[in-house]
Amino acid sequence: MQGQATPQFAIFDDYRATVGVAVLIRWVLLAVWFFILHYRVVEHDQTWVIFNIMAGGLGALNGYMSWRLLARRPVTQFHALMMSVADLTVITTSLFLTKGLQNPHFVFYYPALLGLSLMSPRRATIVVGSLAIALYILMAFTVSPTLKWELMQEKWLVTRVFTMMGMVVVGMLITDWERARRREAVAAERHRSEENLELQRRAQQAELAAVEERSRISREIHDGIAQSIYMLSLNLETCADLAQQQSQGLEKRLKSLVDLSKETLLEVRHYIFDLKPYLAGEKGVTSLVENQVREFRMVSGVPTTLETRGEERQVSVPAATCLYRVTQEVLANAFKHAKASEVKVHLEFAPEGVKLTVEDNGQGFDATKSSSGYGLPNMRQRAEEVGGTFSLSSSPGKGTKMAIALPY
Repeated sequence: MQGQATPQFAIFDDYRATVGVAVLIRWVLLAVWFFILHYRVVEHDQTWVIFNIMAGGLGALNGYMSWRLLARRPVTQFHALMMSVADLTVITTSLFLTKGLQNPHFVFYYPALLGLSLMSPRRATIVVGSLAIALYILMAFTVSPTLKWELMQEKWLVTRVFTMMGMVVVGMLITDWERARRREAVAAERHRSEENLELQRRAQQAELAAVEERSRISREIHDGIAQSIYMLSLNLETCADLAQQQSQGLEKRLKSLVDLSKETLLEVRHYIFDLKPYLAGEKGVTSLVENQVREFRMVSGVPTTLETRGEERQVSVPAATCLYRVTQEVLANAFKHAKASEVKVHLEFAPEGVKLTVEDNGQGFDATKSSSGYGLPNMRQRAEEVGGTFSLSSSPGKGTKMAIALPY
């Protein structure tokens, strides 16, 4: 596709339709002129021969333009101007050769001037049109009948001149309107193209975000669930050996497996539950958090309470997603790492946004030191991506408190 050149006619396509209409009109006018010359004119004198030659020249020019249109050749401003100048030249010559003001061929000026203003640039239209009108006025006074100049003839002249000028003005107005319409169409098409590009950009961003999310989930499954299942299998093998040996360490080993199985179950259910009820409008943020707290309390056995404040409001999908995932992560950390015996969750709908606080009485850690086991960078990044804030305070032996504030 890149090697194909743009067709030449497409570059000047604006003039093809207009010139095509002008060619059809000129064929009709030439047919009328041919009828007048051969069926109404009795004397085949020198003037008759000249008129036939001029008509033949116009016919040849019109045939040439018809060929360019049919062959899909380029039609430029030059071709349009050439047609109009040829028409005006032939009409003016015919008026000069016969009867001047009383020659009925002056009516051909009207379509010729209209075609000139429709097909030519404004400056060329004004120059050529003014010259044609000036020549007609000059011939009216110099190539007139031998009769005495009368008031009726002056009225004819004024009427015809103003009609010619009106044709030029009407043609320019139509051209301006058509060009304005095309500019609006081009602007609308450009706007649609920009919208399509924006949609494509957003789709690409969404796809990239989905790929990143899948990669993150894959890493978390590999580092979390897969490792937990692996540890379960190793410990089960050890328990089987201890049971066979009737060792006293079997009870302690089985108790550790209970905690490990609960951690694994929490991580598995972390990926089972999703935001479909919220996206479908079936549940609000409060219901989502309640379900998470209830699920955590049921699986972990850790006493967990939820306190809500303020009147619930609609939260944007990105903010709700962030709140949902961060709550899952914090509760899982409270059980898996903090070994908490009590967890308190506070959900507040404030005027500026929704706030979530999770506080546990676990073993805590030094919050000033970076730790990869708590997933803190991921939670902070989620909050900042939707314009929110994330804070965490903890110290060894004094539990952990996490707070996140997100705009609606």
